[in-house]
Amino acid sequence: MTTFITSGGLEFSPAGAHIVHADSPEGELLYLSSATKFGEGNAIRGGVPLIAPWFGGLLGLEPSHGWARRSAWDVTDENGQIHASYGRDGLLLDVRSSSTKVGFEITMRLRNDTDEARTVQLAFHPYFKVEDVEKIEVRGLDGVDILDRLNDEVETQDGAITFEGEFDRIALGTPVVRIFDTERIITIEGDGHDSTVVWNPGESRASSMADIGDGEWRDFVCVEPALLGADQQGVRVAPGQSVTVGMQVSVEKRS
Repeated sequence: MTTFITSGGLEFSPAGAHIVHADSPEGELLYLSSATKFGEGNAIRGGVPLIAPWFGGLLGLEPSHGWARRSAWDVTDENGQIHASYGRDGLLLDVRSSSTKVGFEITMRLRNDTDEARTVQLAFHPYFKVEDVEKIEVRGLDGVDILDRLNDEVETQDGAITFEGEFDRIALGTPVVRIFDTERIITIEGDGHDSTVVWNPGESRASSMADIGDGEWRDFVCVEPALLGADQQGVRVAPGQSVTVGMQVSVEKRS
């Protein structure tokens, strides 16, 4: 049986230190797949996965997106703030998250507790719940250079991002990003990051993913503050030093 921790408007899984639900004045903020698996060793599909100490396969390491999201963390609820910690291979991770009046906030710190510099990447991978991904706009990246991971080409974004088919791009900048849904606006503000990843698998790709429910690709968009390093090759963390990324999410009714 999967045990979750509830704190304020957040529901939290100790496996992966993973926010699975986030309530707000404008309703649930996060998508959670009807087909996902829970528990240590699984990567939950939806909510807010933690990506550490590498992103995808950018550093040529396995498993994809690192070991943090598949591990069992030590988790406590400290006066309305959820605190989670986990360490492996001399890398110590510390996460703090809490609900706010208009959404939630989360920070993740990685400390290098070894005697040599380490190359790492950190990111949040939130699945924001939307009415229909093909009817939304992601705004705030106009004029930003964006790497399209489907063809490895860099282009400057012109206007709002819309979706038709698979979309997997890394914005090489850190502006505040807003999701304009039919009835609400979700604002994502990062801290300590150097990139913003925008992703949706589209119908074709989603059909081959066993942990996304039938047709549920329409129900979310991922907008991800990420610390990837120059050319997406990671950042060096000296012995005894740390790096931190943060994300603040808020929502308002669309007028």
